[in-house]
Amino acid sequence: MIAPTPVKLWVLFGENPDSLNDGACAVNMAGGNMYGGNNNPNSNKWQDGPSTLHDGGCGFAFADGHYELKKWTDSRTLALRPTYTQGFPYGIVQPNNADIRWVKDRTTAPK
Repeated sequence: MIAPTPVKLWVLFGENPDSLNDGACAVNMAGGNMYGGNNNPNSNKWQDGPSTLHDGGCGFAFADGHYELKKWTDSRTLALRPTYTQGFPYGIVQPNNADIRWVKDRTTAPK
């Protein structure tokens, strides 16, 4: 684990209940992150959805063993509140969403 380093590499995080469909949580890395790619803001999209159940945020467990509660700041992320009755809009594009960039920058970099 070198990019990002273990202190900045999430291994588990809280997924939106409407997004639960398998045993994984995917991050669409189109456009890349701070470690590679073209950083095109128009490629930012939620593949699987983050939870907003912890006062507008969700928890992240990192590879070094620490835990963070990330409070979302973009109103489009905060609008992804679970309904428990309908599916998540997988692959929803949200250009210039700082929350998506935050998650991508803490996701494993491509080789």
